[in-house]
Amino acid sequence: MIIDCKLLANDLQNTLEKEIKKLNKELRIDLIYFDNSLETEYYFLNIQNKAESMGIKAVLHRLNVNTTKEQDFITLINYLNDEKEVNGIIIQMPLPTHISKDKVSEVLSYKKDLDCISYNNIGKLFSNYNIISPCTASSIMYILDSINIDFVGKNVVIIGRSDIVGKPLMHLLLQKSATVTMTHSKTNDLENICNKADILCVAIGSAEFIGANYIKEGAIVIDAGINVLDDGSVIGDIKFDEVEKKASYITKVPSGVGRITTLMLFYNLIKLVQIQ
Repeated sequence: MIIDCKLLANDLQNTLEKEIKKLNKELRIDLIYFDNSLETEYYFLNIQNKAESMGIKAVLHRLNVNTTKEQDFITLINYLNDEKEVNGIIIQMPLPTHISKDKVSEVLSYKKDLDCISYNNIGKLFSNYNIISPCTASSIMYILDSINIDFVGKNVVIIGRSDIVGKPLMHLLLQKSATVTMTHSKTNDLENICNKADILCVAIGSAEFIGANYIKEGAIVIDAGINVLDDGSVIGDIKFDEVEKKASYITKVPSGVGRITTLMLFYNLIKLVQIQ
C-alpha cells in the first residue's frame, strides 16, 4: 500500500494554518543555501512556495559556493539572528567543505533554528527534552504514526547517518522503544541487515540504491531520498517498482516524505515563535 502523503499533508496543513492564525502576527523565514546543490534548491523552492501559500514571507539567500567565505557566512547568520522580522532560519546541509558546521551550530540561535541543527536544540533532542526535531526525521515519525505503528520492540533499520535525518530519527525511534540499527554506505553486509527490518527508513542520498533484495516480505519502507537527475526529474533512494511488491506500506518520491517535511518546518516555526 502506498501511503497517501498528499492526504496527510492536507490534513496537517489545515491544522497548521489554524495555529498560525492564532499567533496573529506576520511571520518570516530565511533560507540559506549554495548554488552547487540542486537538491537543496529544489527543497527550498518548495518551502518558499508553501510558505507564501500560507501567508508567510520566505526569503531565499542563494550564495556562490566559490566566493562566499566562511566569515561572511557566519556574519549573515548573526545578522539574521538579530533581525527582529526574522522568525526562523534554515540552512543547507551538508555545508560546503570550507564552511565549518561546528561554527554554524554554535552561532545559529536556537530560537530561530527551524531544522534543529544548533547545539542547544540537538542536545535537547538527544536528552529527550526536545521542543522541535529536524524536519525530515519528524516527518518520517508523523507518517509512521499515521498508520498506527506500535513501535515497541520493532526492528527498525535506518540507512544514512546524517545529522538532520538518520541520527535524530534514531533518537525519536528510541523514544518510542523501537530497536534501532543505524547503517550507512560503508556498513558491511548491509543487505542482510536490511532483510531483518520490520521498518526500513532510507535516507542515504543515492538514487535507487535499495532494491527488492534488501526488503523483508511485509516490511514498511520509508524513502526519504531526494535525487535530482540531469533532466530535472526527482527520484528516491529505492527502486520503487521492485520494492513496492514486497512492502506492506511504502512512500513514493516525489510526493512522499517531502510533502510532510516541508510542513514540519512550519510546525517548528510555530513552536519557535511561541518561545521567541
